[in-house]
Amino acid sequence: MDTKSLVKLAKSLSDPTRLRLLQEIAKGEITVCADLFQYVPISQPSMSQHLKALADAGLIESHKEGRNMCMSINAEKLKELEDFLQLLKPAAVKA
Repeated sequence: MDTKSLVKLAKSLSDPTRLRLLQEIAKGEITVCADLFQYVPISQPSMSQHLKALADAGLIESHKEGRNMCMSINAEKLKELEDFLQLLKPAAVKA
């Protein structure tokens, strides 16, 4: 993972609202944007801004189904992050 991508990812994870949205999307039960409002009561423009930041960082993927915007976790990006974090562990912990 390059430094620029890592910084963008870290910035997107530094916001409590985005973390909450990511947790709900990760559960897999909620994939429609409109359903997220029950967990994060914010305005529609704010919701769009937060979801865009998560998408720009590569953490979520979205597609349109009719009038709904559906989201899912980008497992590949999470694996990249996990691999990076593993590199930070001291050698004694890795074993």
